[in-house]
Amino acid sequence: MQFVYMETGHAAQNVYLQAETMNLATVAMGAFDDAAVREVLKLSEETVPLYLMPVGRGIPGNV
Repeated sequence: MQFVYMETGHAAQNVYLQAETMNLATVAMGAFDDAAVREVLKLSEETVPLYLMPVGRGIPGNV
């Protein structure tokens, strides 16, 4: 468990880079209701969501 947060950050960085390459936008979300995420994504109770990164078309000119 020691490195899981660091590895999550590495994966997120790659999502950011790939989204930019595909002319898409993303944002990291570290604060959310774990139980609600599990319910919406139909995840087991043992699964702990650490990070959410929605990816999609951004608003032009919005940085």
